Amino acid sequence: MASLIIILGTATIVNAQTVLYEENMGTPTANTLIQNYTGWQNNTVTYLGNGTCDIRTSSASTGYSGASGGGNVMINDTVKWFQISGLNTTSNNLTVKLYCGLRKTTAENGSNFAVDFSTDSLVWVRLPMEDTLPTGTGTSGWHRVCFPNLPSHPHLHLRFYSLTNVDYRLDDIKIVDGDEVVLETVATPTCTPAGGTYYGTQQVDIECATPGASIYYTLDGSVPDESANIFAGTLTINSNCTLKAFATKENMHPSNLLTAQYVIIDTNSLVELPFDISGNSDSTHMDIRNMPGFRSNKLGSSYANGSVKFEAKNAGSAALTAHLDSAPGILSFEVKGVKGGSPSAYSGIVFLVSESADGIQWNTVASLNEADISTDGFSHFGDYPLNEETRYVRWLLAAAESGNTQLNNIVITRHESTDPGDGSDNSGIDNPSNQNPTPNPYPNPTQAYFTWNLCEEGIVIRLYDASGNMARQWSNVPDGEKLNITGLAPGYYILNATTRSGRISKSLIVR
Repeated sequence: MASLIIILGTATIVNAQTVLYEENMGTPTANTLIQNYTGWQNNTVTYLGNGTCDIRTSSASTGYSGASGGGNVMINDTVKWFQISGLNTTSNNLTVKLYCGLRKTTAENGSNFAVDFSTDSLVWVRLPMEDTLPTGTGTSGWHRVCFPNLPSHPHLHLRFYSLTNVDYRLDDIKIVDGDEVVLETVATPTCTPAGGTYYGTQQVDIECATPGASIYYTLDGSVPDESANIFAGTLTINSNCTLKAFATKENMHPSNLLTAQYVIIDTNSLVELPFDISGNSDSTHMDIRNMPGFRSNKLGSSYANGSVKFEAKNAGSAALTAHLDSAPGILSFEVKGVKGGSPSAYSGIVFLVSESADGIQWNTVASLNEADISTDGFSHFGDYPLNEETRYVRWLLAAAESGNTQLNNIVITRHESTDPGDGSDNSGIDNPSNQNPTPNPYPNPTQAYFTWNLCEEGIVIRLYDASGNMARQWSNVPDGEKLNITGLAPGYYILNATTRSGRISKSLIVR
């Protein structure tokens, strides 16, 4: 990150402090030889090195107030040095001082770290360190050190090196006319909404709690500096990106870096609901793998009837995923087993059907094995109620010893009501036009009971587990009655209520 004070030869006044030069070593992407490094604050001076003296990316200078961190110079034997030439330290006073960050080991007191100056690059004079650093337990790390009585000169040379083969690191060099003033640090920016996975374009704002600070950002994951985009208003994020930003203000240290990663799922490219391929046949079929809205992994070629072929050799990774564009209602499909080389060779099958809101965390809808799946023909599975927030449905051949599995005739209905034309709601399923929105069960999550006030007589409530099996059933449930679920395994469940108006589905989490 570039500092606010970069101009050499022009004195900068900071809280009565005249800064003649400063260098924070930038932020290298990898350890780099001094001779090859280009991330300097000032391009009007010369930076030289000897041996393998280089810029390092580790051991950030965090041991003193105002440290910049990031890059620093490694100096660890007597034949390595770091030199800066072309420094304008001209001053009308006799109080020019050199400050720098120095990282040392526990035993070192700084006396083996040397700084020389020269006005002609031929004759070098040692600068004394103002203070001796402490030694012993807890003293290793970064310290701020001062070398007073730097000469006033229009073209000064400085050389930094070690008198013994000990490990020193150098960072945050500053030459000031007078005593160094410790500056405050700008607050780290924040962004709203925070990074995450979103369906559709997001409008992102970046803020900084430090009044008057300027915010610089990038969207390609690179580390921004003051040559990056300056934040001037809301950003439109419509594709995957990594936002990085920092803030600066005059007479303050730059802020720490904000990083936020956005994953944008384009809902316009997802499957439209209701989705139905139940018309597949041997003569008129659609290859599911090539249908819009589907993604496949390690699937064999489809059968003549359009069904997807899950081969036993790809068990554990053979999967088909449907991408949905809105809240789904009910899922059904058909599965058939295909024997291997012998009449009984369809075994070890675990066929999982799962749903997910983000494509990362999955909840099981159904778990099938060879006992559930017929090898004589297609078996119908469903109707499985899906969570309203589901946007992905996945069929996965989790395990198989022998035989292949066919998937066909997928039907996913939309979770919405159908208006019969008389102003009533036929389904009772979350219709925005309902005058009385369907209440949610509570508490949710729950452990022992829940209440679901549906305000209608004759209601039948059924509770299904993640495999589509009915776990509980209640009839003629009055409002306010506590429905007991003691003994149910923790997990994700679906509640279906059958009323005179239709069917209502809600999710319930049991702890």
